[in-house]
Amino acid sequence: MTIASENNNGAEGSDDAMSYPKPSYAWYVVVLMMCFYVLSFMDRQIIAVLIEPIKADLSLSDVQISLLGGLSFVLFYSTAGIFVGRLADSLNRPLLIAAGVFIWSLTTAISGLAAKFWQLLILRMGVGLGESALLPSTLSLLAEYFPPNRLATPTSVFLLGAPIGIGLSFSLGGLIYGVAVEISSAPDWQEVALIGGAAAWKLVLLFLGLLGMAMTFLLATVREPRNMRRDTAEAGKKSKAKLADAATLGEVKAYARANWLAIGALYFGMALISLAAYSQGFWDITFLTRTYGWDAATGGFWYGMVQLFAGLSGMLFGGIVADRLSKRGVHASSVIMVTIGAGFAVPFSFIYPLVGSPTAALTLMIFAIFGSNMAFACAASAVQRLFPVAMLGLAAGIYYFISNAVGIGIGPTLVAGITDYVFEDASMIRYSLSAVGGGSRLLAFLLFLAGLKAYRDLMIRLEADAGKS
Repeated sequence: MTIASENNNGAEGSDDAMSYPKPSYAWYVVVLMMCFYVLSFMDRQIIAVLIEPIKADLSLSDVQISLLGGLSFVLFYSTAGIFVGRLADSLNRPLLIAAGVFIWSLTTAISGLAAKFWQLLILRMGVGLGESALLPSTLSLLAEYFPPNRLATPTSVFLLGAPIGIGLSFSLGGLIYGVAVEISSAPDWQEVALIGGAAAWKLVLLFLGLLGMAMTFLLATVREPRNMRRDTAEAGKKSKAKLADAATLGEVKAYARANWLAIGALYFGMALISLAAYSQGFWDITFLTRTYGWDAATGGFWYGMVQLFAGLSGMLFGGIVADRLSKRGVHASSVIMVTIGAGFAVPFSFIYPLVGSPTAALTLMIFAIFGSNMAFACAASAVQRLFPVAMLGLAAGIYYFISNAVGIGIGPTLVAGITDYVFEDASMIRYSLSAVGGGSRLLAFLLFLAGLKAYRDLMIRLEADAGKS
């Protein structure tokens, strides 16, 4: 296999290089996968909604809570993502995703039975293990469902699951918790079999886990493009696309060495964007309650609304503009939009935690989240176009390993550590958020600028190679 001839993803205009499913079915798959991404973020972020009741029930510190939402999850989520990504380059991707959804949903449900910190810590690792299958497998799958110059928009729609999931976690999650509180306060609650007497936060986890296990069956409707092409070939019909063979590790290493600046700037820049997003996303509601005296329900609702509006608009705006630029012949359109999004978010990330009213803070949050989500959406499509399909699963797995190891693994705990050990005052969390969120996005913006020319030059070479093949 030669990289140039197989890299139909990287070419700017090679729509005819592959055969694709019908657009209506392809978009059905996009929406379905987005729903699973929503579910994954709800299961992931719900800990941030339940911080105070979990702390009270299990007598935990801020650092211990941050470990539940950060390190315990990311240990398996990021590491397993590399191996699952490698499997996605050769195995049935819908089946991999289905296995992952069932695992993370099962461990979320069992978390509702946890009675000690270490039990919940281990179960959150299981959630991370299951969720590791979704992103690399789906990015690889979508790259074979849509032509390259129309890929950014469906990828952005799939990634809408992140802001929707975060928004629903904080807005709908608070309502679910309220219902759970009423259930757990019922006179005969102690007498209910198996879960009787369980705290309200445990019921929320149990509900989300059971919902995910039921949704797993929907993945039976998703077809593997490799099987579709194989069936077509066996029927005697011509197929323009070769059956996918996973690239060897030697080919992956050689490709990475040859394009280290374009890849490194994108990967590590997005790791810093992820660090800002996860640290602020984990602690923003706590910031609103500690700084402005809001109750958690009010803070959660309005923060959820901000995440929904800013996240959805940022994702869609970035993806649509990137595709339009690409169709007009602009090389590296996705990375251009990543750079713009990161730069746009920087000043608002520094400022919003420091203003004097919750209304002003939430308003400025909109702009910070909008810019970050532009970057998230367009970075994913940039990865899809940067690598050949035969190594895209592994490339996506490594991308999300770096992004989440830094973002989830470090971000929430870094804010907690600065608050607990530098300021030694829980009310100073606003300054921790400003320093971590603003500083990391600024460094990311500088990295994207450093790698932009290298990425653009690579896109031009890939288009030229595709034109010759």
